[in-house]
Amino acid sequence: MNKHIVVPQSNCRPSVFRQPGSAMYADNCRELQAAAKRGEVELHAWTRGNYPGISLGERLPGIRTVGFWDARQNQSWGLGRHCNEGFKIAYLARGSLELVVDDKNYALRQGQFIIIRPWQLHSIGNPNVGPSRLLWIILDAGLRRPSEAPDWPEWLVFSKDEADRLGDVLRQNNQPVWDGGAELCRAFEAIPAILLDRSPQEGETRLKVAINSLMLSLIDRMREQAPELDPDLSTSQHTVAIFLRRLAHALDEDWTLDGMAEECGLSRTRFADYCKKLTNMTPRQYLQHLRLEQASRLLQAAQETSVTEIAFTCGFNSSQYFSNAFKKRFGYAPTSLR
Repeated sequence: MNKHIVVPQSNCRPSVFRQPGSAMYADNCRELQAAAKRGEVELHAWTRGNYPGISLGERLPGIRTVGFWDARQNQSWGLGRHCNEGFKIAYLARGSLELVVDDKNYALRQGQFIIIRPWQLHSIGNPNVGPSRLLWIILDAGLRRPSEAPDWPEWLVFSKDEADRLGDVLRQNNQPVWDGGAELCRAFEAIPAILLDRSPQEGETRLKVAINSLMLSLIDRMREQAPELDPDLSTSQHTVAIFLRRLAHALDEDWTLDGMAEECGLSRTRFADYCKKLTNMTPRQYLQHLRLEQASRLLQAAQETSVTEIAFTCGFNSSQYFSNAFKKRFGYAPTSLR
């Protein structure tokens, strides 16, 4: 008997833009870490927060994790659907990987690199990782919403014009996969030797130099490939559009208009205006629409689960109110799906 309903990533507010400790930022590195302990994959990283590796402490502010893995055989793990607390920049030195970004599939090949924005849901592996050497850095520039401007760490040395250009390119296009090149490859491959041969205390300066070189090579490669920029992707309306898509993963939260507006960094009025423009519904109407759609799916999929439990799972506080709203929306009672 199905006594409990499991709705993926619905156990807390999405906090897509603010709180790395939420479901959208859930730690999904445990299987990778366990595989490394078993000797199935080589993993080396300097990190902060919940990422596996050697702690950076107070060094290199802005770096969430920098490291690499060497998987020399097919793995039993993959990096599940998640967001990161910064821009994920990763280079595939060897092998191939399957990548999903915002529900789109990509085949990552040797010599390519990826850039994933903090608000982009993504996974690596289909569902598992194959033989591959992946090098990465997650750089936290202090933004969670596409409408914000990045605040780069002071130890990055690129000019204001380069920083502004990089910020525009990163926020105003959604292209995740890019072609690398010899210079970018050399910049990435300078990092493993530092991680392997030195401690964070001994290697801090060298790693700063290596990451600055990497970022300058990255700027050059992105300039050469000249992506078409869309300023609409860095607007508050796009921020609201992302939030509304994620709302379906947090329907059991007791959402208020204030809470939804706060997630997007907007006033109640502006948030409600954008919601109406995007969905032709008020925030309250759209939230109820999502909850009823979810309830309809669960009523059909979880036949042994009570209607009341499904109502509570989808965020309704009263089974009677749920039944009335369901009948008004679909024209029949929820019990008819049993």
